[in-house]
Amino acid sequence: MASQPNIDNRRDPRFSTECRAMARIALSITILDVSANGLRARISLPLAVGTLLKFSLPGSGEHHARIAWRDGEIFGCEFMKPLNSQELRRTVEASSNAAPVAISS
Repeated sequence: MASQPNIDNRRDPRFSTECRAMARIALSITILDVSANGLRARISLPLAVGTLLKFSLPGSGEHHARIAWRDGEIFGCEFMKPLNSQELRRTVEASSNAAPVAISS
């Protein structure tokens, strides 16, 4: 029978603490629609309303957003800084199934 490792025999000393920290994880998210102020998307991981995310949007780079609402796997995010018309246009144009739309400058 294999023995279980003893967590008390660690190499380095451990210190009791309780504090907040940030963790970065890569998630695959399906964006359903996008506007200058936010987006609606689908994800299978249960993220809470208020969670801050950093999106790499196709054609327009990285943008920070906050989850504003959630309904099952569908959630809506509000961008911390709205997309400008060029960023919005590039994101929409980078979509493989985007319908033609007019985006005012």
